[in-house]
Parts: sequence; C-alpha cells; structure tokens
Amino acid sequence: MDITNLIELDTICLDLKAQTKQEALEELTQMLDAAGKLNNPSQFLVDIWKREEIGNTGFDDGIAIPHAKSDAVAKPAVAVGISRNGIDYGAEDGELSDVFFMLASPDGDDNQHIEVLAQISTKIIEDGFVEKLKAAQSREDALEMLTDIQSQPDEFLSTSLEFSAEPLSPWAQKLSRIKEHLLFGTSHMIPFIVAGGVLLSLSVMISGHGGVPQDGVLADIAQMGIAGLTLFTAVLGGYIAYSIADKPGLAPGMIGSWIAVSHYNTGFLGAIVVGFFAGFVVWLLKKIQLPDSMSSLGSIFIYPLVGTFVTCGAVMWVIGAPIASAMTTMNEVLTGMAGSGKVMLGTVLGAMTAFDMGGPINKVATLFAQTQVNTQPWLMGGVGIAICTPPLGMALATFLAPSKFKRDEREAGKAAGIMGMIGISEGAIPFATGDPARVLPAIVAGGIVGNVIGFMFHVMNHAPWGGWIVLPVVDGKIGYIVGTIAGSLTTALIAIALKKTVTEDDNYPRHSQGYGSVVGEGEADILAVTSCPSGVAHTFLAAKSLEKAACALGIKIKVETQGANGVINRITDKDIEKARFVIFAHDVAIKEPERFRKIKVLDVSTKDAMFNAAALLHSKKIH
Repeated sequence: MDITNLIELDTICLDLKAQTKQEALEELTQMLDAAGKLNNPSQFLVDIWKREEIGNTGFDDGIAIPHAKSDAVAKPAVAVGISRNGIDYGAEDGELSDVFFMLASPDGDDNQHIEVLAQISTKIIEDGFVEKLKAAQSREDALEMLTDIQSQPDEFLSTSLEFSAEPLSPWAQKLSRIKEHLLFGTSHMIPFIVAGGVLLSLSVMISGHGGVPQDGVLADIAQMGIAGLTLFTAVLGGYIAYSIADKPGLAPGMIGSWIAVSHYNTGFLGAIVVGFFAGFVVWLLKKIQLPDSMSSLGSIFIYPLVGTFVTCGAVMWVIGAPIASAMTTMNEVLTGMAGSGKVMLGTVLGAMTAFDMGGPINKVATLFAQTQVNTQPWLMGGVGIAICTPPLGMALATFLAPSKFKRDEREAGKAAGIMGMIGISEGAIPFATGDPARVLPAIVAGGIVGNVIGFMFHVMNHAPWGGWIVLPVVDGKIGYIVGTIAGSLTTALIAIALKKTVTEDDNYPRHSQGYGSVVGEGEADILAVTSCPSGVAHTFLAAKSLEKAACALGIKIKVETQGANGVINRITDKDIEKARFVIFAHDVAIKEPERFRKIKVLDVSTKDAMFNAAALLHSKKIH
C-alpha cells in the first residue's frame, strides 16, 4: 500500500490544539474518525496506548509516529498533525515533539503496516522535508509535499533497470504467511532431526546389528539420537505457534504437539496441525481485552495456560484421533508402494527436490522425507540422491564440456562439486541463474533418475540429509552411489546437449573473483541483510550474488549475513548514516530490523537477490 493513498486533506492538521501526549493522540484519533477511517475510535485509542506501552513512538528531531493494528480500523489511513508549540511526548532525545504521523492499520495486515511505516520513515529523513512540512501554509500544500515522491538523481540508480514485485492477491498473501510460519518451525526443527538421525544411525551402524544397541557407549549414543528424533516434533509445533503468536504460543504449541505425537502417534503431520492450531488459539486470546491490573500477567501466565488447555483439550477430545488415522493411512500407502507406485512417487519427489534447489518446492519434498526418516528411511534413500544430483551434474558438465561454459561458471563448477558431495543442492543455482531454460530441465531430469534408482534399489538412508556425506549411515550403498552417478550424468549430458558453445574475451574473468563485502564502518554506498530458514546456503548465495553485482557496477556494498553461525559482518549505525538504502533479502524475519528505521528499505526474498541482484541495486522502487 502506497502512503500517498492513505493521506487526505481531512486527515491533515497544521495547528494541533493538544498540549499533552494524551490530548495529541485523542485529537489525531478524532481526525481519523471524522474522515470515516474508524468504526470504533475508543477502541482504536486503547490499541494506540497498548502500542505505546511496548515502546514510546516519539523519535529524534521532534518526530512522533504513533501507530496500531486494530479491529477498530475501517480503512487504513495516516493522520498528520503539526504542533506549533511542541508537546512533551517522551521522546528519547528529551526534545518536544511537533510533527505527528498517526498510522491506522486493520489488524492482521502486517505487510501493509510495515511497508507504510517504512515509507513514512523514508519521507521524514529526506533533507529539509520536515522543515518544509512545518512551514506549509495550507493543508493543500502539505498534502502535495506528502504525496509528491520524486526520483532523486543518483549516479547508479539512474539506469533503466528496475526491480518490481507484483502485488499478491489476498489468498496468495495468506499462503505466503502460512509458508513463513511453517519454515520458521522447520528451521528450528532441522538441528534436532539431523543430530538425532545421524547419532542413532551411527550407533546402529557401528554395532553391526540391525537393532538399536542395548548396552555400552553405543547404547548411550543411540539414546541421544532417539532424544533428538523424539523432540523434533514438539519443537516443530512449538515454533510454528511461536511464529504466529510470539512467545505465549510456544508452550501451547510444544505441549500440544507432544501430546499429539506421544499419545496419538500423529507424527510430524500432527505437530504441524497442532502448531498452527495453538498459534491461532493464542492469537485470538491476545485479542481479548484484559483489565489493566491483569495485563502484565497475559503473556507469562494467562495466554500460555489457557492456550495450552484449549490446544491439548482439542487434541485429546477432537482432532488427535483423526490426525493419527490420516497418518496411519499415509504410512500404510507408502509401505505398500512397489513397482510402478515407487516409480511414480520417485518421479514426483525427485522433480520437486531438484527443481528449485533448496527453495520452497524443494523444502516440501525434503520435509516429507526427513520427518519420516525413522519410520520410512527409503524415502530419504531416494531424496538424498536427488538433493545432490543438481550440483554434481553441473560440476560434471563443466568438466566434460568446458567449452559450453564461461570461465567463471567453470570455477563455480568446482564449488558445486563440493557442495553436491555434502548435500547442498544450492550449488547449481549459479548455473540456473545464468541459463534457466537449459539448466532447469537438466537438473530436474537428473533428480528424477537419481530418486527413482534409489527407490528401485531399496536404498535406506537413516540420516535426514543428502550427498555422499551420509554414506556411513546408508543401507544399500551401491544403489545410492549408482543413483547419484546416474542422476548426475543425466543432468550433465542434457545440459551439454542443450547449451551452446560460448566465446568470451580472455580478459573477461580477470576481476570475477575480486568482489566482496565492505568490512569497515561508514564506507558502503548500499547495505544488505540476508537470511534464510536453514541459515546456510540461500543466506550466503544471496550475499555473494549481491556482492558480485555491486562489484560489476562499481558500488561499495556491505552485506550482513544472519545465518547458522550467527550475525556476520554486522551493520552499524555509522554504516546506516552513510548508506543510501538497505536491501533485506530474506525468507525468515530479519533480526533487529528497528536499526534501519531511518534508512530506505527494499524488502525481497533471497531468491530475488540470487536471480536479480543487478536489478535490485538499480531499483528505483524503494519503499
């Protein structure tokens, strides 16, 4: 939503009568109500004060931006007020506040709320804007200033390249929100299932018997693994609920998922359903208006207690048995698959795993197999092969037909080979980025071949991962190796057949490896933060893509990665003061986004950064 559509003459006042913070909030609320933007002004004012209790919205330089997401909002709007005498708003710098932007958003519309806050912040940091606004002689003049978004001249933002995203439909927004909640839970679950699966498999493999060791050190290691595989479902459900309802949802989600799995054998499917149910229950509970005397107990006592009771009650008395029945049916179908059934399933899973190389389609297929590694390890037997065939296949193609690839692609092939061996399918992304029409069919075909061979050879992979790094815990190693080689060779041969011989100047790649992120403070023209659910491949591939594009354009960029190893190359206040804008390239929430409230923000996915880095750096549509 563009801020220019949210401000009207009726929601602008150039001479507020208010003398106190309470009076200012009431006067701005009355303006919104008079303009027909609210259906319950009293409730909206209560919600504004709730937001103020979280943190004062008075900022430096006399600016205040009170805001709230509320059911009392009929239409999203922004009220603008100027106080000629200033008001003690409790700003951090101790100065009086004289310019007010009150943002009213319908509850549940997080994307619009954040976007408009970012646009307001962008306007007020423009040189001289606040002074011009306070000097406005009429509401018409003020409206023109507020809605006149001019493109500032810029030596590297003046080209014709633009990055723009089509607005999502309401259904697409809801599906995107559901995916984000699921990925948030998955990102916290993965360490448990990887550690548990590998430790249990190693103990069984070293013992030399088909069962779990019963005594000695190996039995202890097996128990460690069993603990990880037992806890992962509770973690999955708990963090899905946490993503929806914040910390009050954690206990209901975890306890409800534990009940579902341990008492009703619902498996990972039950954990996902219960996680979403618990999050929604607590989200609704938080909407109930509590007395002032009890508000402080809400998050730490009332919401977790009531949410846990409602969620567990629903599991025990309503949804537990049906979910368990569905899970049993699914496992029976999978167990009974043979011949053409396995071929068909292997084709679907192989294509999904290889298609977007670690993206959402890949995550659906791999999650399906990973969460059943303890009961249906043959699923990971095929999927583990399909995970590694895209990068291994492209690495093999660069070795067999170097004339079909540019020099930097041949260099990328070396890295792709290593990434494939350790089960990181994102190693093929540089090739798909440069030539998707030829590379994608090749890697999908290779994934299908590898997955189907794994199924046909009855390979059992007891680790929820791919590549040859898991060979020690694979039953049917010959089939796993044959599937990997066949799938990789399929990808390589198809890619070679489809691609044309390339010609390039010998001097072309001299600077191809000379790119990197600025490390010092206050030196970068553009900033970027990258983050993905696993905190591994997409996080760093997005960072490298942005760094490489910036180098080619002669732009200094500083990239902060928020990955599995924590925050690396942290962006500081000094960086923010110097830079023109910041790119958020992420699939999960950015840590400490409030740092960037005084700088222009371009919010995209990691895939946008990997595939459209140059366009992002040239973008004029920064909200």
